[in-house]
This record gives sequence, structure tokens and C-alpha cells, in this order.
Amino acid sequence: MKSLRLLCLVALASLLASTALAQSPAITSVTVRDTVKGTACTYNVGSSAKLCSIAPGMTLTVRGTNFGSPGGVIILCDCLTATTVHWSSTQVTATVNNVNPNASLTLETVGGGYSNAIPYTALGPVITSIVAGTCTYIPDQTSSLCLITSGMQVTINGSYFGPASAGNQARTCDCSEAPTIDSWDPNWSTNPSSYNNQVVITVNESVCGSTVAIFVDEIWSNYVPYTAC
Repeated sequence: MKSLRLLCLVALASLLASTALAQSPAITSVTVRDTVKGTACTYNVGSSAKLCSIAPGMTLTVRGTNFGSPGGVIILCDCLTATTVHWSSTQVTATVNNVNPNASLTLETVGGGYSNAIPYTALGPVITSIVAGTCTYIPDQTSSLCLITSGMQVTINGSYFGPASAGNQARTCDCSEAPTIDSWDPNWSTNPSSYNNQVVITVNESVCGSTVAIFVDEIWSNYVPYTAC
């Protein structure tokens, strides 16, 4: 009798384990869309060799099984999760808030189940222009550098900045006092986009021959030169 009871318990445990495994969320593909450029990349699990590039503001469509009811999240890094636009048991659409070069994409269900991890290539911030006073400098286009001195307010325009975050930084030189961030992509909450992003800083230190740059989720932007002398 004892052996029969033990066999029943073992069989029940195996059944419960297999049921839990069968109900685990599984991602089969991820499509990344740049809605402004009108381009898309699809990564199919098990058959795609090339990774998709992902940046803040892009749209994700995650397909698979056992995603459960609405309330789960799409995770791309140890940071702000993607904003869910649509959720069903087999497909989730979300807007990317942040990426990280050392992370992967996973889905977490409302019940706490985790999917398989999907690798991707993270795109860092790109500065397309800086405005200091009446001067506008466009990298690789403008011939004269902008004069930037302590106390000036500088507007940094570009792509892939993402939303404001405690880890975001700006720099004007390799010096002791970083600039003050006055605003960071203020339209993100109402109109998240990969492009037309903007950061406004007040300069606390400047050095002749140095550069302006921003730091988002462990990735530095391009370095934009200026003059201070």
C-alpha cells in the first residue's frame, strides 16, 4: 500500500511539473518596427541568425504561446519596462523605453512566469545637433564650432534618447562638475519616438577642445565638439 501511494505521489508530481512546463510562456518571434522610417526586422527563434537592432521609441510585436491575461510586461534590461499597447495570450505589442547592450528581451506574465530570452542589438543615443545661444552645430556638417561657457544653457537634439531616468547623464568635459540636466525628452510620456528627442542642460564647466555627450543605459552617444576659448 505504501509503495502504491508513493508511486501515485510521484506520478502526480510529474504531471504537475509537465503541466507547469506546458503553460510557461514561449516567444517564437519578435518583430521590431521603426515607424518613422517604415522599416521592420523580424527575429524568428531557432531560424534567424541575424539579430534585430532595438532602440527607445521603436515598436515591438512579440508572438508566441501562453502569454496569459493582460498585466504582464516586456523586459529589455534592468530598467523601465516596455510600455504595453496590446496584450493577448499569443501576441504582445509594446513601445520600447530603454535598451541595454548586455541584455536580452524576455516576457513576464501577470502570474510571474518568464519566457525564453531573445537576444538583440542595442542602439545607443545619437546627437544630431547642439544649440548654444544663437549657434547651431550639426556634426560633420557645420564648419564652425559653438562657443560654450559655464552658465550657458545648451539644447541637445537627436535620436534614441528615451525617457528621463536616474541613470541618464550628460557631459561637457572630463571635469569634476557635470552639467545640470534641465529637461530630458519632455514629450516622451505623451509621444514616445525614436527621433526628435531633446535634452536641455546648463553647463557648469567647459574646456576648450572638449565635447558634449549624453549617457543612456550604459551607452555613450557620439561626442560633439565645441570651443570654450
